[in-house]
Amino acid sequence: MSIGPFKLTVEEAVAEVRARGAKLGTYVSTRLEAALEDAEARSREKRRSVLHRVPYGLKDEWETIALPTTAGSWRHRHRRPHVDSRVFTTFRDAGAVLVGKTNLSDMGLVAESTSWVGGACRNPHDPSRSAGGSSGGAACAIAAGMQAFDWGTDIGGSIRIPAAFCGILGLRLSSSCWPIEGLFPRLPAGIGWMCGQGPLARTTDELRAVLDVARPTLRTGPVRPFELSGAVIYAPDHAGQWAGFADEVRPHVRRSVDGDIVMNPQLPPMSKVRSTYGAMWASHFEELLPCDESISLRDAIGAVASAVVFRGRFGDRRFHPLTAELLGLIVLGRAIYRDRTAVLDEALKVKSAFEALWDRGLLVVSPVSCYPPPRIGETNRNMRLAECCMPGNIADATCLALPFGRFGHLPRGIQLMGPPGSEEILLDVADWFLASSAPPSVHRDFAHSPK
Repeated sequence: MSIGPFKLTVEEAVAEVRARGAKLGTYVSTRLEAALEDAEARSREKRRSVLHRVPYGLKDEWETIALPTTAGSWRHRHRRPHVDSRVFTTFRDAGAVLVGKTNLSDMGLVAESTSWVGGACRNPHDPSRSAGGSSGGAACAIAAGMQAFDWGTDIGGSIRIPAAFCGILGLRLSSSCWPIEGLFPRLPAGIGWMCGQGPLARTTDELRAVLDVARPTLRTGPVRPFELSGAVIYAPDHAGQWAGFADEVRPHVRRSVDGDIVMNPQLPPMSKVRSTYGAMWASHFEELLPCDESISLRDAIGAVASAVVFRGRFGDRRFHPLTAELLGLIVLGRAIYRDRTAVLDEALKVKSAFEALWDRGLLVVSPVSCYPPPRIGETNRNMRLAECCMPGNIADATCLALPFGRFGHLPRGIQLMGPPGSEEILLDVADWFLASSAPPSVHRDFAHSPK
């Protein structure tokens, strides 16, 4: 029996996980029998919320006592926390049924959900391609009918990129009004404000239902006032494989948003913002080390070098090669970006540029990525893959990724970016936009395709 907007049952979800979960690499750990038992118990209870008896997953960064919380790290593959995160208890108390912890990249750093713990998470539309990252297992499992929703994190597109690659919706909530607690590994303060959390699901109604349950306990910060009066189309200066983005999206924005449509916003080029984003990570390198007390600086440098050179061939799995490559770039960047204050000033300029548009009532529309999902293992070869997402992290924007057309046979997505606390406004705009653009239905195209 369906509950509110959700149609997927726990029994259907478990059957799908058993049929294809291992092939697609969607989960790090599961609790399938326990989920069925929970569903049976919930069926005898009074309905707790709109999420009662709804199957869901949690990205394997959220602390759970019942299942390991590994952050995709081989070094932490047996790690068991002593307390549950508030995210988990919120959905448990609402009657939702946890299916498992979804796959992600090693320490959640790469835009591809591949690690020594969970293996490679594959795109449900083309298993040779990535499902994105770091919340790739979450998006893939939803698209493939293994769970109804997930709760991810996003410090560089980690919710939006998997949503776009898998053809579903993903919502990054601003960290200023949705502060993160109960996450492993913990985030250093210097860059932690760029990380947002939020739901992934198939429809805007499903996202609203999840938010209605999560809001009373998880949204504890201030909301920035915002009255929608128009939109800005923020086209990247490097168009990649989506050169016609602005022309394609403009008519749909005009039909979805009343007011002015601005084509030349006073925002810095995305390539420049990408440099600022990278500089933020590099200049805060020293803050990253204490976040993982299981490895010293000396051992970490050796592990990174080993992973990059030997790719785990001799059994050294302290870091996955994809994560090691990014850590190596951060170390190299530290030699260049020594003035942390200057780097932060540049980031605040980006943030101020977005805030000036929001003060005028303008939301920002841009691609999620100008490239299709890369082949498994090749994500780091394209350093512009996540470029369109980085401005939203520096601005600490509320960002909603939604489907918009395809790169050939693979899904493609756009994002709406508004101020902290504007999630309901973005969802309203998305309803009009989706009706206007008539994107393909992932549930129809893939979730019930022949095995």
